[in-house]
Amino acid sequence: MSSLLSSEDRAIRMVCAKHFHQALWLPETTDHPKLKVTYSTTTNFDDVSLPVILFIGPMFGTRWYSLHFDKLARDCGARVICVDRPAFGGSTPVTISIRMRIWLETIPVLLQRLDVKHIAIVTHSAGAIYTLNTLFRHRSFLDPTAPYVAFLAPYVPIAHSGATLTTILAKLPTNLLDSWAGLNTFINNNILPGTSWSGGIISSSAALLSSSASTDVPGADISTSTTPFEQYGFNKDTAKLIETLSSKYQFTECTTGANEEVKLCLQKCDDADWGEAADYSSCIRKIADNEKALGSRELNAAKVTVEAFFGGSDMMIAQRGQKYFEECWLSDGVEGKVDFTTSTFPEANHDSVLFDQKKGALKIVFERIVSLSKDRA
Repeated sequence: MSSLLSSEDRAIRMVCAKHFHQALWLPETTDHPKLKVTYSTTTNFDDVSLPVILFIGPMFGTRWYSLHFDKLARDCGARVICVDRPAFGGSTPVTISIRMRIWLETIPVLLQRLDVKHIAIVTHSAGAIYTLNTLFRHRSFLDPTAPYVAFLAPYVPIAHSGATLTTILAKLPTNLLDSWAGLNTFINNNILPGTSWSGGIISSSAALLSSSASTDVPGADISTSTTPFEQYGFNKDTAKLIETLSSKYQFTECTTGANEEVKLCLQKCDDADWGEAADYSSCIRKIADNEKALGSRELNAAKVTVEAFFGGSDMMIAQRGQKYFEECWLSDGVEGKVDFTTSTFPEANHDSVLFDQKKGALKIVFERIVSLSKDRA
């Protein structure tokens, strides 16, 4: 019967699959009322034999990523969870002062809802801030025999990256950043439709701002060598409709969380809470100390494996940011307590290191997680 469906019907059926549109409630606390959290999983999530990846996405890294990761996850043999952070999708908005705490509250409730005991973590760009806090606060959710975290083009604070683009953005007045979500929605709907899932819209909108400021920042390259079939498992017409519909639906939903996220990344708000990640170097040392303490308590405990993957060019963090992030993990007091490796993909940039399956790192990361899971079995 499915072979008789039109490309539009196939696309609608895929985009509207129930796995991509789920919700839970965080209970009321003294800090906040009852909060809704929307999230998604890949369509193979019922296969409990497969390892689970929690994807902690970039600024617009919403639950829609499960749709875009679905084919790769099924091909590799992994399951993926993606979450709408506050004020994205159907997730309840919160103040920037408790944004990080709400994320950390969400994880145990979410994993309990999905009956998942252990995960690997994959993150991209601004998700690094949330991931460092997650690794510090929720280390116990990593697989005890093969704990693994992958950072793809992790965001680095401007003070340590000196990236021209983010330096320009940081000079914008805060009230203008409160229109960041609207700007991205306009670009997605009118200038570069269908690019948002990859994160390309972030670099594209930022590049427009930098272009108007007459800087030498290179323009965003949002092209990909991944074919429509490799991405979605459908022909070109159906794949294009999936991209168009998912992008349209995503930006019809709430995206105002981007206003808070850009202020968080640029540290443009006095009450923005970075949690332990306010100082990357200090946070990573604390993570390493936790690993040492765990090894002392449990003699057979496996050290966490942390891998960082960078594009050959990156307008968001620059080479200086990459070097700083690597040095944090290779510094005295950290090296030896954590298994850290770093790789650069010469043909990739800040965005394509995630979404280009040939030039980037995501397929390699998924395959590595599956391999670790099989070695454990």
